[in-house]
Amino acid sequence: METITNTLRDSKAARWTALALISFTMLCGYWLTDVMAPLKPLLEKELLWDSAEFGFFTSAYGWFNVFLGMLILGGIILDKMGVRFTGKMATIIMVVGAALKYWAISTHVLDGEEILGMNSQVVVAGLGYAIFGVGVEIAGITVSKIIVKWFKGKELALAMGLEMSTARIGTTLALWTSIPIATALHGVSKPVLLCLIMLCIGLITFLIYTVMDRKLEKSIAD
Repeated sequence: METITNTLRDSKAARWTALALISFTMLCGYWLTDVMAPLKPLLEKELLWDSAEFGFFTSAYGWFNVFLGMLILGGIILDKMGVRFTGKMATIIMVVGAALKYWAISTHVLDGEEILGMNSQVVVAGLGYAIFGVGVEIAGITVSKIIVKWFKGKELALAMGLEMSTARIGTTLALWTSIPIATALHGVSKPVLLCLIMLCIGLITFLIYTVMDRKLEKSIAD
């Protein structure tokens, strides 16, 4: 007689909880991705950025992913090291990049300084955004692999759709809340600070997920 072995992913509560945890992490990532988009008028007013500098900053998201092939490297790391290592790495990279970006637009240390003939504040903020971009894109492919790991043969397409929908809530929050938060808290950097805090919480939720992932692998091994 064939023996049926139940694993942790056979529990609806467990697999949907895992999805909720990683989806929240991605929501925080997408929130930070788009938080600066509505702030262009305030950046021009408060930090004296011009349109060319804002364009330079927004292009930074793809610097390392496009020109250094970081997504390809991320995929190799994911295949070699697994979702727990890669997900933690990606989320930490997001936090580091976001922190550098926030520091650049909130400090006065860079005032009047130039890097390669450009406003140093714009360059450093762009560098932070580029680092963040590596993390969020690698996190995206990691989350896709996690969903397959938990939902293969079950509600796979629904899970992927829900994860992406949840992540895009972050985009909506960025577009709707950035200006009100900056206005209410009297500073163009304040929405970025909020996103940085949320991203740290997102890192915690992913760490909680890794505990579930270990239990899943143990249940499969048993």
